[in-house]
Amino acid sequence: MSESKDVVVIGAGLSGLMGAIESARRGLSVLVLEGAPQIGARYCYTGMGAAPVSNVGMAVDRFHGRNARFVDDAISAFALPELRDWFHREDVALQDAPYYGLVQPVESGPSVVAALLHALTEAGGEVETDARVHNVVRAGNGFECALADRPPIRSSRLILATGAPNLPQLGGEYPDLAAALGHTPGPRFPALVPVTVAEAWPRTLAGLWMDVDLRLYSGRHTLAESTGSMLFTSGALTGEAVFNISREVEPGLARGEELELAVNFHPGMERDDVREWLRRVFGERTREHSDTALDFIVPRRLGEAMLEHQKVKPGARVMQLSESQREGLLREMTDTRLCVTGTLGMRAAESATGGINVREVDPRSFASKLTPGLYVVGRALDVSADWGGFEQHFALASGRLAGISLPQ
Repeated sequence: MSESKDVVVIGAGLSGLMGAIESARRGLSVLVLEGAPQIGARYCYTGMGAAPVSNVGMAVDRFHGRNARFVDDAISAFALPELRDWFHREDVALQDAPYYGLVQPVESGPSVVAALLHALTEAGGEVETDARVHNVVRAGNGFECALADRPPIRSSRLILATGAPNLPQLGGEYPDLAAALGHTPGPRFPALVPVTVAEAWPRTLAGLWMDVDLRLYSGRHTLAESTGSMLFTSGALTGEAVFNISREVEPGLARGEELELAVNFHPGMERDDVREWLRRVFGERTREHSDTALDFIVPRRLGEAMLEHQKVKPGARVMQLSESQREGLLREMTDTRLCVTGTLGMRAAESATGGINVREVDPRSFASKLTPGLYVVGRALDVSADWGGFEQHFALASGRLAGISLPQ
């Protein structure tokens, strides 16, 4: 015999749990089905492990895509002060990180996921893990969710809160449920993910952090730009600035475009100011070794790589540098060009582009415009944002708005 609930939520991430909590608090019977072995697992990997829930710079312009303003209703209805108050009532203390503007739980306090689970169970909701939904069909005025080795579960309302890539160790990909529910999601590409380049020399700088300005080009067209931290690793470039341009990499390559990354190692400085700085440093140290003098302007390992690119002989003194070599160093400091070959893929991605077209969903309630009784939240939607807690805030806000909008 089929089990029946008022609301079934598919996906126990931030958006699904929040939608379930607010639905249960209104007296509805709620069951959350999570295909992975544990709830909220992907959230714990976000923010390069910092697991933020928001950002002090929360604003619509930190979201991207043709319909980025779709998020406005949700984040306005659940602005950062209200989000802080909500978690405070659940005994979760939030703190502002010293860098990046992250808003995240205090390490010694209850975790966000544990607090959401407690709030849900206290409201009378239920969660099942290792409960992978294989298919969803319309059943009368509601829905019927098919799971393995058990009778289907019926509900009059359904919240779809899955869609982002799942790490293989968290249970693999979810099946495409959108088509069964009357929607056609866009193609999925990794976002907030490390980027790979053809050049070998960046890999020799593994472990070096720098603030940079990045521009991703397709020919002369700028696809994305960002300023922030970048980390060299042995396999890829990563960090805030890289994550913020990464959403355009795989789509561009899929279109057959040749992508180029321009790196400015002196963000916020005009090229002429960098030129004057270089001239002054070299002018005061004409007899010093070039790598020693350059260490006053860029990190030593990066400076050594630049000198090698300009074919400066090891041990050469500043006075021995030609004018063309000095100009080459200036160009590399302000406009290093790298050939982009791809990303580390869904396995390493914190998010993904694609998902259900937001024009098919009401931004005031997150109800589907195509399928009555269906609500679509969080990463099931085609919503992308900068790295640093922005998508997490939207996930919580969209789940909350859906939960309080469901008819009783």
